[in-house]
Amino acid sequence: MRKRFSEGSPIASTVVTGDDFDELEHTFQAFLAPDTVKLHTPARTGFFDISQLSGLRVPGIDPHGLSFYELTLDSDVVLHGEETPDAYTVVVTLTGRSQITIDGEVIPSRHVVTGPEARFRTTFDHPDILLLRLGERLVADTMRERLGEAPTSPLRFDPVIASSMDQWLTLLHTFGETAASGMFDRSPLAAAHFEKLLLHGLLDAQPHSRSGDLDEERPRPKSTAVRRAMTYCEERAAEPVSIGELATAARISVRALQSAFRTELGLTPMEYLRRVRLDHVHQDLLAIAQGRAEGNVTDVALRWGFTHLGRFSALYRDTYGKLPSETARLTA
Repeated sequence: MRKRFSEGSPIASTVVTGDDFDELEHTFQAFLAPDTVKLHTPARTGFFDISQLSGLRVPGIDPHGLSFYELTLDSDVVLHGEETPDAYTVVVTLTGRSQITIDGEVIPSRHVVTGPEARFRTTFDHPDILLLRLGERLVADTMRERLGEAPTSPLRFDPVIASSMDQWLTLLHTFGETAASGMFDRSPLAAAHFEKLLLHGLLDAQPHSRSGDLDEERPRPKSTAVRRAMTYCEERAAEPVSIGELATAARISVRALQSAFRTELGLTPMEYLRRVRLDHVHQDLLAIAQGRAEGNVTDVALRWGFTHLGRFSALYRDTYGKLPSETARLTA
């Protein structure tokens, strides 16, 4: 195992490592099942290491959530097959040479995005690769949150990672390093927030079939005072927050803050805080559904300050189009 991984971390866990390439090919295929993706090593010398940095805590792909892996091979390797109908994969080549073909077209980039049912073949020479897998349902749910409706068909990403993605790639590296350090073991909420940043960043920065809709969705720039108050809400969502504290953080009076929020956002500062907390609830319920956290709807609602469960359920349903128990696939 590579020394930078934390001892005993269930997130930064080695899936397979060594120099037995027959074992590598067999284990890789079993790990990805039922995917049709296959791995072949024409030059069967050197060593390999496949590590799971985030996602399910058991070997395998999370078909509905986010999973993150690093593959290091001191050899040549070929990945080929067809994406499942319910997954996207971002491939980032850190070191080594690569040649990537998607649906019969050679992609002139070391970093690519594949989508549901895309056929691909990738040849690597002594690579270090990051693989980010995103469930189609997760992407659709996020688009519904952003636009108020789910896509009627899977998004089609431009396969070439755009130059505008440089900051996102830096974020992805930081996510991998933090996961490998074991930090996310101690703070699953931090992991969930980081994953949300990756997902929204990918949707915003990488061109896809509904990028224009997201461009229209982006609001006009907020005033400095409103931005300060919004940041305070996001950073202190788990704490008691008063309108006076928000006004102090925004450096304006309570009345001026209320007026600015009504003008720029169409809601009160405390309504915005409630939305931030509801989003935290949603992310926590998704984590429960994906096996990344434990608990039930009542636990999560109370954690984020929703004490009237009837009103909470109605608000959640109005916002996300389903009951909180449906998101968590649990009974509240």
